[in-house]
Amino acid sequence: MIWVDAILNIRKHHPNKKDWKTTLLIYVTWIHALNFWILSIWLKYFNILSIPLIHINLFPSKMLNSFSSFAIEFALPFGIINYFLIFYNDRYVKIIKKYGNMKTSYAFIYSAIVALVALFSAFLYGALS
Repeated sequence: MIWVDAILNIRKHHPNKKDWKTTLLIYVTWIHALNFWILSIWLKYFNILSIPLIHINLFPSKMLNSFSSFAIEFALPFGIINYFLIFYNDRYVKIIKKYGNMKTSYAFIYSAIVALVALFSAFLYGALS
């Protein structure tokens, strides 16, 4: 339902946008990556599971290397999964037919909650560690 809401909203508010699929894939994949990061940071904090982070040294900047590591470790798996489950062979058309009539903005609510929880988790984890 999140995907349907996001697709319908982007097509409604940006009808002339040609690359809406790519934009939406990146946006929702990034939200899923943040959600996975939240889960992994709290599992690490409570010593339940510690996922080793990939370290990349391709760029001269530590920030670019960290961003690349995050993108590969957290976003890339969701990008592949989202592409094959939603956009491959235009599967989103079937999903829209099934869940097309919605009254709640699930995509915005989910995105806002994940972004706020990620921000809160980053501050809290930094203060507690």
